[in-house]
Amino acid sequence: TRQASPDPVAWYFGKRALTVDYRDDYGRLLDPNLGAPANVNFGGDELGGEGLTTTPIKTVALWSGVVTTGLDGKAVIKLPAADFNGELRIMAVAWTDEAVGSTSTPLTVRQPVIADLNLPRFLAPGDTATAILELHNVAGAPGNYDATTSGTNGIRAAFHKVFNLLRNARIAQFIPFNAPTRTGVGEISVHVTGPSFDTTKTYPIQTRLGWGPVTRAYMDAQRPGEAYTPPAALLSEMAGGSDVNLQVSYSPFRGFDPAPIALSLARYPYGCTEQVVSAALPLLYAQELTRDRRLAQTPAALSDAIGRLLDRQTLDGAFGLWRVGDGEADAWLGAYTTDFMIEAQRRGAPVPQEAIDRALAAMRQISRADAFASVAYRLEYPGWWMATADASKQATERMRSRAAAYALYVLAKSGRGDLARLRWWHDVQLNNEPSPLARAHIAAGLALMGDHARAQSAFRKAVAALGYREPSDWYQSPLRDLAGIIALAYESGETEIGRSLQARLENSVRDPDALNTQEQGRLLQAAYYMMKAAGPIRITATGVVGMTPAAGAPRWAVVRPADARFVNSGAGTLWRTVTVRGTPVASPGASSNGLQVSKTYYSFTGGPVDLRGLKQGDRVIVLISGRSLQARSMQLAINDALPAGFEIETTLGPDDAQSGPFRFLGQLTSPDVSEQRDDRYVAATDLAGETSFAFAYVARAVNPGDFYLPGVEAVDMYHPQVSARSAADRMIVAAGAG
Repeated sequence: TRQASPDPVAWYFGKRALTVDYRDDYGRLLDPNLGAPANVNFGGDELGGEGLTTTPIKTVALWSGVVTTGLDGKAVIKLPAADFNGELRIMAVAWTDEAVGSTSTPLTVRQPVIADLNLPRFLAPGDTATAILELHNVAGAPGNYDATTSGTNGIRAAFHKVFNLLRNARIAQFIPFNAPTRTGVGEISVHVTGPSFDTTKTYPIQTRLGWGPVTRAYMDAQRPGEAYTPPAALLSEMAGGSDVNLQVSYSPFRGFDPAPIALSLARYPYGCTEQVVSAALPLLYAQELTRDRRLAQTPAALSDAIGRLLDRQTLDGAFGLWRVGDGEADAWLGAYTTDFMIEAQRRGAPVPQEAIDRALAAMRQISRADAFASVAYRLEYPGWWMATADASKQATERMRSRAAAYALYVLAKSGRGDLARLRWWHDVQLNNEPSPLARAHIAAGLALMGDHARAQSAFRKAVAALGYREPSDWYQSPLRDLAGIIALAYESGETEIGRSLQARLENSVRDPDALNTQEQGRLLQAAYYMMKAAGPIRITATGVVGMTPAAGAPRWAVVRPADARFVNSGAGTLWRTVTVRGTPVASPGASSNGLQVSKTYYSFTGGPVDLRGLKQGDRVIVLISGRSLQARSMQLAINDALPAGFEIETTLGPDDAQSGPFRFLGQLTSPDVSEQRDDRYVAATDLAGETSFAFAYVARAVNPGDFYLPGVEAVDMYHPQVSARSAADRMIVAAGAG
């Protein structure tokens, strides 16, 4: 690799360039956002989502730890032999109280006879793939070498052949094999024996479907003393394998249980800052609600989420949407993130106070909607955000107002509130603010600062505004506002207001996948306070695995449905929710609901490509194009799962199509973030209403075989029902010459 070897001499004694931090004072006259401190971009894109569990590609990284030398200054270090053929680099750093030093040297690692399998990085059920067995007699004895391959977990890869290998002889044998009929991780092994030679190598390979999982919730009442065993038929429509999950949970509230939301959030496939925060919300309550001492520590996933957010924070305290300093997160999202960080720190999570202080300094500026702010948040929507520039300007004013209300609440929550400003909001501004949640933020801020009379008044006005819709606000929905007001009312001690609203949540979680992450996060917050006020739930569960409660709702994982038994041991009727998450067996067909999307394949000269006539080594250009049929803007996500025979070489941008060699592609969209992964291409961008989009990448056919070719999916992240998918197909790759 290109990883530099450690050099302590250069670190301690080398010349260092001075860093520069500057402010563009002249730019302040043109655009307030340009006055923010400049930041250095670092790290990779953060689109998030689950990738493959494993691939057959093996890497070697061995570390000895700190070793003390003998009096002669020498040390013998034994490292396990790497299952690897090729060149490694040994790197060492040494130090005493007076000196430092380092060295590195290449090391060739190989067996006398190199035996390797070249495999696809993954499979899909029903694929017929080809492994390439490479044998190279580098230093072994000439003679017959017996090669055998086999597969596990449904992979059919039986092969046996004897090869006569002279010294320096090299062969490549194509070995067809069949993928399993179910998802999961299997292994393909190769065993080679010959004169004084015996080796076995095993390669893990994952079989995955080319479409995503779904979450389904089934709710029913369970009276005192009744027993329940989940029927196995609940799993009948899901593909078998390790990704199927069945949980049973209980709630005292009719038709409302947070467990399905928690499960759906835990597997959410994308990772902008809003989605990272929302997915981490249930982890905030895990420590408080569990009785298991092993779980009474900060969950690793919560620490990871906090780390990702801190990596996106600029010097002025603002959080980027996808990465540090991108300026894509609006001011309201900044308040949402700061709120989460304060709550996480209160609950013992590792959030540095310096980061909190910077975030609150940014909130101080945001809290005055009509004042100048020099902070790296999106403080103004572009002219295309709405149908007209004037409508976009009005949307900006509404966003700044909502953000100011939220910022005032966050400041009050941190002990740095502005009581005079909160009272001005109640007395002057509140009737001009249509957002129920913004009104509730002012109410909660007033309650935190002791003005309970105004707080109650503001909460009543928030309730009166429920039902409001704001098309320009990605994060807003009536359900999100309802759940947020319930949580804030309970938090502020206005329990009667919270109780009066919670019945409206009935049936809100029957289809968790139809909810966006804002709705799911706020519902979990509301459920936490509701469950806490409702008291303990008594269930006797056997044959299951206990889990951390979801915002207070007890839940269990079911491994074998027939062994599970749940008895309502309490005195009142409870509402049982069975949540099933898995990938459906049936492949989804082409669809379009508010979006259009298609996928086209081109040769490098712009001609059509025969997907059933490809040869190993062929390169193709994949063009993903479509159009929004919505009048409003959206945050668009593209998810294009690859066929097993493809690997992405590079992604293409607008310059490649405008001034580069690929003008036949037309105008390409510049994504806010994109990633080329082992098994898919993913991208996200802000898309104006009724606007076309196009993305492209170059893929190479690397393995012969007959492979499932998934369709591409486009989705509005905050209106999941607005989505489109192209039709699936099959792809055939023939073996290359030689």
